[in-house]
This record gives sequence, structure tokens and C-alpha cells, in this order.
Amino acid sequence: MILLPDLILEILQKLDSAGFHSYVVGGSIRDLLLGNSPKDWDICTPATPQQIKVIFPNHHTLGEKYGTIGVKTKEGIIQITTFRGEKQYKDFRHPEIYFIDNLKEDLRRRDFSINAIAYHPQDGIIDPYHGIKDLNHQVLRCIDEPKIRFQEDALRILRLIRFVSTLGFQAEQQTYQDALLKSSLLKNIGQERIRDEVLLILQGKNLSKAFKDYRPIFHLIFPELTKAPKHNITNPALLFAFLLSKKEDIAALKRFKFDRVTIKRTSMLLSFKHIPIKENKIAIKKLLNQIGYDHFLALLELQKLLGHNTKPLYKLTQDIMIADECFTLKDLKINGLMLKKLGIYGEKIGKILLKLLEEVIEERLANQQEELLKRALELI
Repeated sequence: MILLPDLILEILQKLDSAGFHSYVVGGSIRDLLLGNSPKDWDICTPATPQQIKVIFPNHHTLGEKYGTIGVKTKEGIIQITTFRGEKQYKDFRHPEIYFIDNLKEDLRRRDFSINAIAYHPQDGIIDPYHGIKDLNHQVLRCIDEPKIRFQEDALRILRLIRFVSTLGFQAEQQTYQDALLKSSLLKNIGQERIRDEVLLILQGKNLSKAFKDYRPIFHLIFPELTKAPKHNITNPALLFAFLLSKKEDIAALKRFKFDRVTIKRTSMLLSFKHIPIKENKIAIKKLLNQIGYDHFLALLELQKLLGHNTKPLYKLTQDIMIADECFTLKDLKINGLMLKKLGIYGEKIGKILLKLLEEVIEERLANQQEELLKRALELI
């Protein structure tokens, strides 16, 4: 017996009471059978989108054209999707859909047998495509002919690799061969969709296995990745900086259309990845000035992941912050207005402030207003 949360049971009860016998389906059931907590819940139903909206007034309609209505709950959005069939896929991704009232046929359109398992508290497990057997044997197998399923939706190839990486499963031989055979179709998939799958793949505990088994596909979509060591990194910028080799590899993140913050931080980390950090305050303050405190901590974390002893660097950085030592212009006990009173104007203000900061960081000058003003006059 599968134990469902009260929230899901309530939704099933409402659908059943309205005459629509519905089921929890897909990844949530797969995860429960594997002993994992589902990240989200999907329910399939013979009710049409219009009927779902009547039963659940508190809804949103983001996926209505595909038969999906989101029900707003205190735990977030629960997706309810009408039983459907698919035909005439276009652009190797999007099918023409039509609504049906047959659960088995709805399950048949799904990618792999382990994702085509349904459950209802009264009926128990519905498993027409032997997904539980494949779960027990840790096998990934397409429903129907793999080459047809990958031809219909090329993104299924990356979903296959994702499950290899995250679950450690092995693709059934025909599924594996046809994934390689049809991999060129991935060029038709949008980079944002590829990005989302690649990120999940790279975060998998079995990444090394996935990379070894599907290296031709990685070379096709992510040629910058030349090795895939085991790790437990979840932060995207740190992850890419760890896996990639050189600053030029940032082209991959731009191609995948990552956000500017992630690209900037990854680029910075790659720039300093192989540069040793000296264990002294002056060197650390110069880096803090150059890249900022948050980026510097990320760099220390990267150095740690690369096997370097960063404890002394963390200690020195902590000492700098506790002592409120100066390493940025805003930390200087002097500013542009004070320099103007000395008769300094224009570009000279910026140049003198930078020179003062440099001497303070290098501990050749005390960060005291009187000393700084005196030194400013000397620099004039």
C-alpha cells in the first residue's frame, strides 16, 4: 500500500465525488516506490479542463491547452491533467493532443515504463507496462519502440540520461542504442530546455557513469565538458566552475541561456580557478577588492573542492572582516567631497582615492582621515 499525503487524498476524493475516478501518476509514484519523497505531485483524470475548473475554483490555467489545470493548495500547485492521447509531433517536441477517457492509453504516451505507473487508494497500483519490474531491476525502458519515442520528442533522450545520472539505472539495450542513434535530433530542441535537463544531469550522484555511457551525446550538446568527476555540488555557478576547465568554457552557459548572475560568477571562478591564493592578509584584501566578498567565499569553496587546504585562508578572511579592515573605496575614511575641499577636481579625485586605497590595503598607510588627507596633499 502506498501512503499518500492528506492533501492528495482530498483532491482524489473531490474528483471521485464528482464522478471522475482519478489517479496519482508518474514521477511521484516512481519516487514513492523507490522510498524517496516526491518533489511534486501529478494527478490524471477523465475530467476535462473545464470540469476540473468547476470542481476546483481555486485554480490557475497555465497549461490548460495541454489539458493541465493547476490547483492551488497550501503546499503549492498540484497539477491535474486530463487523460490524453498524442499524435503528429511537430518540431520533435510538441504533439497535437486529444482527450480520452482511458487510463491505460494515457499511460502509454509516457516516456519510460517507470514513469507510467498510476495509483488510487481503492484500486491499488496500475502498472500495464511493467514499470515496477523495471524499477526492481533498475532498468530504463521506453514504452513501445524507443526510436519512435525519441523521434517524437528528442528531449526524452536527455531525460533518459538524467535518470541514469540521478537514479543510477541502466538503459535497456534497444533504448540505449536508439538514444545514441537519434541524438542528432537534439539540435531541434530549445537551449533553455536542454539547459534544465543538463543541470539535473550534472547534479546526479551517478554523473560519472552517465558521462561515460553517453559521451557522444555530451559531446554533441556540451562539448566544453571533458570530464565528470563525482561531487555533491548543487549551486550552478560552483558546479560549472568545478566541472569546466577554462574561462572560455563560459560559452556553454551563454549558449544554454543561463541568467547573468550565474554566468558572471562562473566566469569569475573560472578566471581564478588555477591561481594560488597566498596565505597573507594583503593578498586576500587585494582579492576581496577585486572580486568582492561573496565571490571570494565562492572561490574559497571551489579551491576546497579542488583539494586545497583553505582553512588558513578562511581564518585570515574572518580576521579581516572582524577587524573591519579596509579593502574597498567605501571603507576609506576619506571621500571625494573631502578631496574637493583640498582643491582636487575631476579625474584626479578617482585616481588619488584608488592610490590611497592601494596603500591602505598594502598596509603602507593607516586608514585614518588625518593621515589620508596628508597623503592626498602629497600626491597632488
